[in-house]
Amino acid sequence: MASYISTIPVWIIVLFIAGFLYSLFLIANPVKEAALNAGITTEKARNIQFGIVGFYIIYLAYVSIFALKGAFYLYSLPPKIIVYAAIPLAIILFIIVWNTKLFKRLLRAITLESLVTLHVFRLLGVFFILIYCYHLLPANLAFSAGMGDILTALLAFPVAKMVAKGNSWSRKAVYAWNIFGILDILVLLVIVAITTRNSIITGERGDLEMTIFPFVWFPAFAPATILFLHTAVFRKLQLMKAK
Repeated sequence: MASYISTIPVWIIVLFIAGFLYSLFLIANPVKEAALNAGITTEKARNIQFGIVGFYIIYLAYVSIFALKGAFYLYSLPPKIIVYAAIPLAIILFIIVWNTKLFKRLLRAITLESLVTLHVFRLLGVFFILIYCYHLLPANLAFSAGMGDILTALLAFPVAKMVAKGNSWSRKAVYAWNIFGILDILVLLVIVAITTRNSIITGERGDLEMTIFPFVWFPAFAPATILFLHTAVFRKLQLMKAK
């Protein structure tokens, strides 16, 4: 029976899962603080925080079950993981969550620096490079994904610090950083499409490692969530400009 679990060393898998789950709290914690800033009770703010974490855990469990059965393990355009996981998540975030009164209330209450700083979770991009080191990803995909994520995460710190200090040009820095973060994801999606197409035609190594457990979490979670968070930053900047 085929195994759809990564053959990478177990310590990397354990570290990846722990880091990924921790990243959910890095996203949810600022939302909890925003809820408190919005005058929501501590109990309800905590429920919002754990609601976000709980939703993503259930979602990742759904993705994992199908990945362990090999449901995404083939080269196709568009990739099945995008069709059956990333796109549904994007619909939930951009159509359902984005239009709720609660989200709009929390977005008004959250600080801009918190929205920027939470992108530190993109340091998980280092795992793309680790996977490449074990010859499980092509170099162009691994380094584009890995270095783009790492750079976006590292730049989040100085950009957030500028915002916190209230520098007159800090918002321009946020715009530039935000555009870079979005372009990183969009360019990566293009590279994935090209890599997959080449794999279908030539049979060369592609991105199948991203369709099995646990690294399937990357394509299932990252594109929709990261684009949603960057869009929220743009919306927050608009709200601040309107004041």
